[in-house]
Amino acid sequence: MERTESRTFTTSDGVNLHYLAAGAGPPLVLLPGWSQSAALFQKQLDAFSDHYRCLTLDYRGHGESAKPDYGYRVSRLAMDLREFLQALELQDVILLGHSAGCAVIWCYLDLFGEAGLKGLVLCDQMIARIRRPEWSEEECRQYGAEVGGDEVLAQAELVGGPEGPAKSAEFLAGMFTASFSEAELLQVIQESLKFPRPYAAELLLSVSAADYRDLLPRISLPALCIGGAASHLGPAAMPWIAEQIPRGELAMIAADAGGSHFMYLENPEAFNAAVKDFVDQLTEKE
Repeated sequence: MERTESRTFTTSDGVNLHYLAAGAGPPLVLLPGWSQSAALFQKQLDAFSDHYRCLTLDYRGHGESAKPDYGYRVSRLAMDLREFLQALELQDVILLGHSAGCAVIWCYLDLFGEAGLKGLVLCDQMIARIRRPEWSEEECRQYGAEVGGDEVLAQAELVGGPEGPAKSAEFLAGMFTASFSEAELLQVIQESLKFPRPYAAELLLSVSAADYRDLLPRISLPALCIGGAASHLGPAAMPWIAEQIPRGELAMIAADAGGSHFMYLENPEAFNAAVKDFVDQLTEKE
């Protein structure tokens, strides 16, 4: 904890974003999921900072970042990431995204390409969330397409409404295995609720509408895809994503080993070991 520094930078549209920094060496940038905060990556910062320069970002509205009334869409978060990497003059960056952090990475690649990047770690995110009538059940499982469009709108209405905090807590609680402690779950919920719920609803709609299937075959970077066998995405989504990326690799964490959507919190040892092995292989080739 003592080695971690709290810093800020300002985006081109005037928003002060908070980030945590620890360690030195090859840059590893960790991106949280929807409504999650940089603080939840502390076990990763502790584990990796002896080997890498670790940076984890609070998106606008999230965690300790400023909370403007604009910009809650995946494309703006991708631009914020771009400006963050530029402000710190980072090169040969390895991006690690959890959940919606993967959508931010995919949007970044779509908009800005792979220059300055060295590798990707993609952790438990559907490639397309909203089911389409023309997709088979197998395709829906592979894409992680779990809800209909009307369901997404209803979810956003609940999250952004007066019951938002309570509904968000229920939503998050369902993403952990029964072995996860109540005290740790409470911390996750408290960090999530630092993101104002009306803004969270806007971002939920943006993330849910995203579909990056056509991007995956065009990714030339090495990519480690990590999934949880007990995740609400189901066991098919991350293997399918790994297969679509030419240099994709897969690591699945078992259901009885904390393999939930939040496996980096439930089983940080297994998660950190998989990430470190992947990053070490990339950096040893220099």
